[in-house]
Amino acid sequence: MRGVPSVLQLRGFRQFWIASLISNCGSWLQTVAAGYLVYHLTHSPGVVGALALVSRGPAFALSTLGGSLADRFNRRLVVQWTFALQAFAAAGMAVMAFFGHLTVPVIFALTFALGVGFALGLPGVLALVPALVPRRYFTDAVSLNAAGVNVARLVGPAIGGVLLSLVGPTWCFGINAFSFAALIIVLVWVRLRDIGPRSSGVSTRSAIRFARHDPALRRLLVSMALFAAFAAPIQELAPVIAHVLGAGATGLGFLLGAMGAGGILGAWILNHLMGRGLPRGVAITRATLFFACMMGVLSVVPTFAFGFVVMALCGVFWIWMFILINTSIQLRAPRTMTGRMLGLYQLVVVGPIAIGALGAGLWAEVVGIRWGFATCAAFLVVWGLWMLAHPVAEIDAGRAEDLADLAQTA
Repeated sequence: MRGVPSVLQLRGFRQFWIASLISNCGSWLQTVAAGYLVYHLTHSPGVVGALALVSRGPAFALSTLGGSLADRFNRRLVVQWTFALQAFAAAGMAVMAFFGHLTVPVIFALTFALGVGFALGLPGVLALVPALVPRRYFTDAVSLNAAGVNVARLVGPAIGGVLLSLVGPTWCFGINAFSFAALIIVLVWVRLRDIGPRSSGVSTRSAIRFARHDPALRRLLVSMALFAAFAAPIQELAPVIAHVLGAGATGLGFLLGAMGAGGILGAWILNHLMGRGLPRGVAITRATLFFACMMGVLSVVPTFAFGFVVMALCGVFWIWMFILINTSIQLRAPRTMTGRMLGLYQLVVVGPIAIGALGAGLWAEVVGIRWGFATCAAFLVVWGLWMLAHPVAEIDAGRAEDLADLAQTA
């Protein structure tokens, strides 16, 4: 199939990728509708930030448990059951919206249920990728997964904004409930490869200790945590910036869609640069600094059109971070700890996003959303400059267990 990426010519991965794309689009419909409704009902950036905490908060308690489930049990079944939980929660929100009982407390309660399913299932979803493709396709598969997330970020918010304006939130929540079924059905019949041993004796505490002492994993996890905390407001508080720029529900959808379009472009640029030998460690530092600059510009944009362009540029470097750190962790982590390391990765993504969005929302209540964004950008600049002065070469080295084996036989 000419013009089709090689990894998409693998039937199992292609089915998985398309189903994930459908599910991610549905999730964005949900995000746009819930965030817009909460801001419309409360007119409070702090409450919108609290919604992000409720959505992402389960990761504090459950991300490492999700990683353990991915290592100890059948990953196919773990993903199916956690997606079923999210489908029921989204369906409940659709029903409540249809009957006119969707209040802020109800939105928060059902969003929490969605967050539980997401927290328990994401490590399993990420850990399925090596079972779907040969090792030589692994980096391409991770990059394409990230590109799919941003295709969903492009299409989902735009559709969500239009649906919200035309027919209301019930359709957004209902479509999301059905979208989870796509991946559940695909996983019924897709064939998975044997990816080697799984851990039944390596504890989460051991994985944390290993990550703490390995310079590459330590830098990757800390970098992701700080980026997630200070970059998250650009996404989670998008309803607020849309309001400041004079945009309604449709405008909100297009702002988030612009970020998704930038992510697609960013994935292509990154793939080109990596093919020319750009080290992952260097690229992570550059992505942090460039994103910080774009976030700073967003804090002063005067018009919606200008904000649309800047959101697209933010999306370019946002996706760099998620592709680079996800790939680097999976290529560095010992094979028997892959699920748990992905659980830690999820923890340092979702937890800081929740804290950062809530903190930025409360700070914006005091100083305004523009100064809130400027503050976050300043913190990212400081961290990016520190990384520039303190590089970690091990990020681009081989798998940690392989290096240990070489050291023992040398």
